[in-house]
Amino acid sequence: MERWRPGARADVASGGTDVRRLPLPVLPQFPGMRGFAELDSVIGRLGFRHAADLLRGPAVEAGTSVFATLPKATEDDGFRILDGLWFPARGRAWTRVDLRHIQETAERWRTSTDPRGGTAAALMDTMETVVRDDPMGPRRIVLWQVCRELKDRAGGPTAEAAEALGVHGADAAPLAAAVAAGFPGRGPVREAAESVNEVWPGERLREALRIACLLPSHPTDHVLANFLTRLNDRAAAVDRLMEEAGRLGQLGELRAATVSWLAAVRRATDDDRALAGLLGAAALLADERHSPAAPSPVDSTVRVSVERRAVTLRWTAARLPRDPARTGKGRGGPVSYRVLRFPDGAPEQAAEVPYTDGSLSVLDLDAPIGRRVRYAVLPLRRGRLAGVPRVTGAVLLVPDVAEVRAVPVPDGVRLEWRAHPAARGFRAVRSTARRAGGPDRAGQPVDGVPVDGLPVPAGRKGFVDRPLLPGTYLYEISCGYPVADLPGDDGELVWSPGVRVAATSVEWPSPVEEVTVRSLEGGTVTIDWRPPARGNGRLVEWPGLPMGSGEDVSGTAAARSAPGEGPVSVVPEARSRVRMTAVSVLGDRAVAGPSVLVERPGAVEDLTARRLAPGTAELRFRWPEPAVLVLVAWEQEGRRREMRVARSRYLAEGRVEIPLTGRPCRVEVSAVPRPDAVSIPAVPATTSLPHVPEPPPQPPRSSRALALLTFPWTPWGNGGAPRGRPWWRRRPHRSGS
Repeated sequence: MERWRPGARADVASGGTDVRRLPLPVLPQFPGMRGFAELDSVIGRLGFRHAADLLRGPAVEAGTSVFATLPKATEDDGFRILDGLWFPARGRAWTRVDLRHIQETAERWRTSTDPRGGTAAALMDTMETVVRDDPMGPRRIVLWQVCRELKDRAGGPTAEAAEALGVHGADAAPLAAAVAAGFPGRGPVREAAESVNEVWPGERLREALRIACLLPSHPTDHVLANFLTRLNDRAAAVDRLMEEAGRLGQLGELRAATVSWLAAVRRATDDDRALAGLLGAAALLADERHSPAAPSPVDSTVRVSVERRAVTLRWTAARLPRDPARTGKGRGGPVSYRVLRFPDGAPEQAAEVPYTDGSLSVLDLDAPIGRRVRYAVLPLRRGRLAGVPRVTGAVLLVPDVAEVRAVPVPDGVRLEWRAHPAARGFRAVRSTARRAGGPDRAGQPVDGVPVDGLPVPAGRKGFVDRPLLPGTYLYEISCGYPVADLPGDDGELVWSPGVRVAATSVEWPSPVEEVTVRSLEGGTVTIDWRPPARGNGRLVEWPGLPMGSGEDVSGTAAARSAPGEGPVSVVPEARSRVRMTAVSVLGDRAVAGPSVLVERPGAVEDLTARRLAPGTAELRFRWPEPAVLVLVAWEQEGRRREMRVARSRYLAEGRVEIPLTGRPCRVEVSAVPRPDAVSIPAVPATTSLPHVPEPPPQPPRSSRALALLTFPWTPWGNGGAPRGRPWWRRRPHRSGS
């Protein structure tokens, strides 16, 4: 058997190894370049098929070179790609793409008259950076682009397609076969290969690992293998740092644990576990610094102030060591900050707080209500964490009620406020403030000191506290918020600090106790009242709905009217009602008392009655406003029957039907007075219906001598006698046949 050895030419004609059985060339499994997507996009916009067209350089223009007119020894049949990147030169020579070639080609692009020359020269500068980092870097980029074009073409990778892209005929067939065998098509694997260098090397370790999981785990590309090895080594180092930090934290070495967590975060800025561990350790250090046994706070602490529904943080500039990664005057570098908020005991739920660069304070308007949170201020230098975060103690935002207003009401005070929607409980404590004066028995001042605090039932919008004696009272109002999401709270409410409000109760008039109707004569109603114990009483006409006894009516037109003395005579107009209310007035305050409703319904007008059919009659009339009911009564054959009709029903139907016989009937309709009103009666309306005779009996149906005739008798409404022929007649008898 003939064995193929690397470096030995395969001779097919002499019976050597078949080239179709040669090993396929190893293709790159990722571009291996940061910024490949942008480079690839610009190459496409310039009209190049791939980077080889860029690296070949501009075409030599006639007369610009002494060798431009010399004949070529061989035709330019494409570039070689499988063993480096080669372009054909004069004669049988080939020129390899190296640093010198790239620099010369870049200069040719700069001096070219091609309109793409300036942009192409800039791309060649990028290629110079690539070749300095990896001598085979340009070949890798070209090979990746060519393989991608072959893989994505409609007919699949072929040698002819490779030659059409500029690949030398000797490399076209093996390249097409290798692409068909294992180059990734469109999808997440290729996207991961082209984007992994945008993340790593860098600080987003977990993102790089996530992308690397889509790449081959045992790559044949040695560059990708080295890349994954370095990535996994960094991940292992970060894991070791986090394990060490956890062990130190369990031993109580908080400062050492914090240093280890900080080192892990600096190597993997997107590692949520490392950041949570760092915040947790920094929170424990903050608690240790704020403990009663700790020395006085230093300048590195963060000051927190809670004002109503927001939290304000203020801190001093961080004092950080010089950056060892930089030398000279810029080793310090500017320091910026990042502010995080997280629930107490749950640093893994940290959230960003909007922050203005250059400031040493931040206002958090989105702090959760009723939940203990902490804040961490992270110092940054060039976007990287530069020191241990400064963490505050637990902050609890439980806003008090706002816009509190105290209003005196009869025999007490009313407090109104606006509460946060998250509040679930409200409590108020009333205290009596002592007068300003000297010290008490213990020698302490008593000015404004509350005593005899009593709870007052309160709601979401406020409360009314009565009865109270005239004087000034202090109320302390607190809001309760649920904190059941935290361990150890057992679903109880946490209460706000509370606000103190002073309210003054003043003397009010007492309401009139009794209003009586003395007489009702003709169209006049005389009303009297008993004078109130405090204030002046008066009887006024009250518009609208009645007020409850003792309700505040200060400022109304009725309360400002002149005081009345003695009984008041009321003469309401026909078809109207009036409400008379007793009002007690003392100074500028007034309260309502009992009231009397006087109505004078109109008479029922235009009453008409008409029989509709045997046993039914129809009534129509004009409704007696403002009555809500009318009484319909009819008498027939010595018997009286009644029916009450509602206003809404009558206005909807426009008539009233009553059952009747054919006997004479008298109908009477009158307004029904309201049970809560004094009504001036009106004369009822009456009408009558005459007698209607009964129709004659019908003949027996079995009589052969009877014939049914037309019955034209229909005068139900006029009471007239039947007209027309008899309704039956005897047929003449015919003697036998």
